[in-house]
Amino acid sequence: MRRRSGFTLLEVIVAITVTGLALTTAGMALTAARNTAARIQMHEARTEADSRVRALLTDMLRHAPAAEQVDEPLLVVERSGGTPVLRFLSNGVGEPYGTGSTWLVEVTARDSMLVVRATPTGRDREATPLTATLSSVSGFEVRVLEHATALDAPAWRADWPLALDRPRAIELTWRLSSNDAPMPLRVVLAPLERPRS
Repeated sequence: MRRRSGFTLLEVIVAITVTGLALTTAGMALTAARNTAARIQMHEARTEADSRVRALLTDMLRHAPAAEQVDEPLLVVERSGGTPVLRFLSNGVGEPYGTGSTWLVEVTARDSMLVVRATPTGRDREATPLTATLSSVSGFEVRVLEHATALDAPAWRADWPLALDRPRAIELTWRLSSNDAPMPLRVVLAPLERPRS
């Protein structure tokens, strides 16, 4: 009997095939891990941008000038086109909030982007307008909570007809993608009150 000193051709082919399958599987796993990491990073960036826009809008909405200090409406919801446009006056564009000059802020959705644009008014007209955007936004909507009366509880409405008054609260709703559930931003603009008599 002679002893065998090497591998047969069949054994070599099987070893190469098994090695190739292992490398292919490892490559696919690595590609999937990279794609998942990229998606997570993109989601985190969008979530962070969404949080910043929400904080910015909250600060701007909470710091309105006194009605007697301005000649323009304090808050307007325009619905002439398909997408609502929210315009309001704010002293909360720059720190310290509530003590600065008055800015006109416009919030709308345009070209799948939420656009927040603040333009200085009054003595600071020469200052540079500020713009913040949030991409891939769909389904923008605005609602305001009216004042309570002696007969009726406050109700949400789509417009705001009072030029020198602000609603009790405002709700802005948008989605970061069509698959996401809308997460409204609700900002209380004035303390809760008892019904008026």
